[in-house]
Amino acid sequence: MNLLGFIVVLIAVVTGPTSAQTVQDCINVACRTYDDVNTLWCHADPAHFCQCRPSVGGTWVPQVMPCAPGTLYSFRRQTCVHPTMYDDRECDELGPEGGELELAVCEEVPCVTYAEVSTLVCHEDRTRFCQCRPLKIDPTVWVPVVMPCAESTSFSFRHQTCTRDELWLNSCL
Repeated sequence: MNLLGFIVVLIAVVTGPTSAQTVQDCINVACRTYDDVNTLWCHADPAHFCQCRPSVGGTWVPQVMPCAPGTLYSFRRQTCVHPTMYDDRECDELGPEGGELELAVCEEVPCVTYAEVSTLVCHEDRTRFCQCRPLKIDPTVWVPVVMPCAESTSFSFRHQTCTRDELWLNSCL
């Protein structure tokens, strides 16, 4: 056995068996339609999610992606969230056909130009913001939807992200 092989065996013995995250553990993932490709899917391990990525052959295939350390994937929010915002029933409720995202509409937010689609907009509740997303029935049309900030954060228009409450200054006037 060469030195590299010895090191690999030593690491395996010291760290124990690894739990590989496989696409077989993706829940109801589909990569067939525009909506499928633009949806992040649940994984059996909530510290991961599944995303459709282009393959070498030009098709779309699922790939397992990790959440940031200390966060868990929320299908309804389409992002990884703090464990206090995590609902373990979201992925169970998807059923065999997948689930619908519950996206409430932000009134009067334009989503026509590139600048409008690329800019996050203030919501009347500072713990939320409006983001333009493609319409399911016509992906060339973008509509504004309400998105939540993580717990103990508020939306900053100036920074285009949610900031910790103790650092938050109202830039939505």
